[in-house]
Amino acid sequence: MSISPVQFVGLSLPASEAEQPAAPPVARTAEAEVSSSPEQPSVAAQAAAPQLSTDLRIDDQRRIYYAIVNTRSGDEVMEIPPEEIRKLAEALEASQVAVSKGHSVDVKT
Repeated sequence: MSISPVQFVGLSLPASEAEQPAAPPVARTAEAEVSSSPEQPSVAAQAAAPQLSTDLRIDDQRRIYYAIVNTRSGDEVMEIPPEEIRKLAEALEASQVAVSKGHSVDVKT
């Protein structure tokens, strides 16, 4: 957790700290603002970041999912939806089919 300089304005300082002169503000250059800007990552960060691609895939039960793949190494980073969720959906569908086949309502009597 950090405290911004704006939050210090309302705080009262002890007498010993209030009497000391404040340090001069550090001037920021345009280069520092550009390199620290979150919208524009630095060239070094871009080179170190993995190159990702999205592949459309179909599993054994013919369900579509997306695989996020690191193009440099070929490793699969993640799946959307994850394999566990697809297995859970398969189990839920199997249980619904079993329930619907196991119970019948006699409407004639």
